[in-house]
Amino acid sequence: MHHTPTTKPRSRAGTVRGLAVASATGLLLAVLPSGVAAAAGHTLEVGPGERYKTIQDAVDDAASGDTLKIAPGTYTEAVCIEGKGLTIVGSGRDETIIDWPLDEPPAVEPAACWTEQERVDPAETPPGDVSDNVSGLFFLNPDGPVDVTALQTRNHPAHGIAAWGADGLDVSDTKGYGHGRYGILAADSTGSRIVDNVEVGVDRGTADQPDRGTAAIAVADSEDARARIAGNVVEGYNIGLFARESRGGRIVGNSVSGNCLGVVVFDDALTEIPDATRNVEGGDWKVAGNRSAENDLLCRSTRGRGTAILSGVGVQITNADDVDIEHNVIQDNTPGVDPAVLASPAGGLVLLTQPPFNNPLGTDPGPVEDVEVAGNTITGNAPVDVVLGSPDLNPILRPVGEGIEFRHNTCNSSIPPDICAP
Repeated sequence: MHHTPTTKPRSRAGTVRGLAVASATGLLLAVLPSGVAAAAGHTLEVGPGERYKTIQDAVDDAASGDTLKIAPGTYTEAVCIEGKGLTIVGSGRDETIIDWPLDEPPAVEPAACWTEQERVDPAETPPGDVSDNVSGLFFLNPDGPVDVTALQTRNHPAHGIAAWGADGLDVSDTKGYGHGRYGILAADSTGSRIVDNVEVGVDRGTADQPDRGTAAIAVADSEDARARIAGNVVEGYNIGLFARESRGGRIVGNSVSGNCLGVVVFDDALTEIPDATRNVEGGDWKVAGNRSAENDLLCRSTRGRGTAILSGVGVQITNADDVDIEHNVIQDNTPGVDPAVLASPAGGLVLLTQPPFNNPLGTDPGPVEDVEVAGNTITGNAPVDVVLGSPDLNPILRPVGEGIEFRHNTCNSSIPPDICAP
């Protein structure tokens, strides 16, 4: 995976935004109830027999607080919703499908929220492409709550459903398939509720460079996330569930399997988006009641340190603080390659401290610390069930911090060995 350059919204000249794609190398709690925004607005019908034949046309006519009801069918679109808080309701996640063609070049023109890229050194900036611009539903700076339910997104080169700068995002009962970066993304947002969705990744890379998408569901660059990620089923991505550069949330009751890494809470101190001068200290997450099993796919990503190979992790906490890991089942996570060639250790539960990298400000994210691990079943993982990373395992790593507690867990092997001692 790679870090995507910052970008500029199409109608806000001079305002630089960013579309940060995470590195797997170090790789929602209270929210307005569904339908609150719709109660004060109008309903716009979308479908073959309706006034609006495309979702984008209805979005362009809608005002904040309106509801779009989408009839069954397949809609070949990449929809941009800029500055509006809308409710978008399909007819069922297997009935209403927002699809993007896999042909090259695509047969339809996307309505892209993001049209330019800008790096730290603008002279090195390439033009934007579909991997930045083409998402199923992209909410950019909505001015009210966002609610999406009962539909499916497929094959978009960027994301399935993404919200940037949202205050109150509710995504439920949706399905995503084969997106290039994130299935569902809440970035620079607060009060996100991502519940009861299904996300399936597809490898569109090569045997030497698998490319399954960054993460099925992610909360990123959010200093007051207040996020709830619950009851989702995800598989086939580089990362299943990803809390990156974000503070405050719960990951509960999800089923995560068949990814390279299952659940990751990650603070890498990369430049935060949209404000490059701030530093969101990732942490304050509860990871409880999830099943993370058989995450054994192989990921390769080219980074500043060379090619990183990652696989076989159930739950990984990197550099974050104040994390509770309770009553999870973390089983049978085994790397799809010799563990000796991995960029970071494999195992059921892995706690790591990594130094800053790819970070123009040189901010040190600090150690992983104040982590409570209680009442979990962590068994059948390889090479071990629990890993506290150290320079002895990998010279890139730093020692873990203070306040790491293990209580009443079931596990059979660990590094160091006394964690799982009988």
